[in-house]
Amino acid sequence: MSIIMKTFLLLLFLFLVGCMLGYGLEALFRRFVSAKKWVNPGFMKGPWLPLYGFGLVTMYVLCNAFVSMLPGLSFYSPLEGRGPCVQDLLPLVIMGLSLNLLELLAGLLFVKGFKVRLWDYSNMKGNFLGILCPVFSLIWFAIAIVYYYLAHPFVSALANDAYAFMFGGDGVAANFGFLFALGVAYGIFLVDLVHSIGLFSKVVALAKSSPLAARYEEMRVELRKKKAEAGEKFFSALPEKWQEEIKRREEAPRGPSPLKQKINEAILIDPSKASSTKDNYGPDGRPKKEEENS
Repeated sequence: MSIIMKTFLLLLFLFLVGCMLGYGLEALFRRFVSAKKWVNPGFMKGPWLPLYGFGLVTMYVLCNAFVSMLPGLSFYSPLEGRGPCVQDLLPLVIMGLSLNLLELLAGLLFVKGFKVRLWDYSNMKGNFLGILCPVFSLIWFAIAIVYYYLAHPFVSALANDAYAFMFGGDGVAANFGFLFALGVAYGIFLVDLVHSIGLFSKVVALAKSSPLAARYEEMRVELRKKKAEAGEKFFSALPEKWQEEIKRREEAPRGPSPLKQKINEAILIDPSKASSTKDNYGPDGRPKKEEENS
């Protein structure tokens, strides 16, 4: 097996790791920050986000490329005893720009190609087509910095161990069992991809026409009604003073803290609408088509 093929398989492994880690991070972010509920943050059904897979591979390749292609410059390398230096600005800037470019290309692909908006920055000041915005561009640069100074040594160690485990060395045979498992994982990934591309254009119409979906919605309405009735019974059983205090607190005006209000005014076009992302998902937790959002 050639060194090119081995390197390609290693990058496939890192891509899959990035896809799955990114899915977990995005699911948590949508639950607690943007959408405020559990949703599937990706276009596909499985637990992977290709944007993060490409991002991890890009940062890994760029970090190694700068060291190998510019031997005359000394870059940060804790394993070799070199600390942060001015030269680090070159890979950091290029890595940050690369991550922003990946987000732009992915956003254009889904918005223009599949009419699906997986994220929405349209309420952020300075946004471009709701796909890019200054705040999240800075976040991508911050991610590049964190990766470069903190994560890359661990990713490099993981890559080296994975490479040795997959292909062996010094006469040790390649681990074909692991390579087979990697192939199976990518088989599932590709089936999911093909299925999602073919299914996405029909999922809304099928959901609306399906008797099962209609029955599911009826059950949701019934559960909400029973929950409201149970809440009313519980409230009526409370002492009168407690009821008055609860009503007083519910009727009191609520709003963001002064600090959060200032932040919203600084970065949002309409501070009264904190997020546009939560409107991009249907009752099933899947992203909606653009026609539904209009």
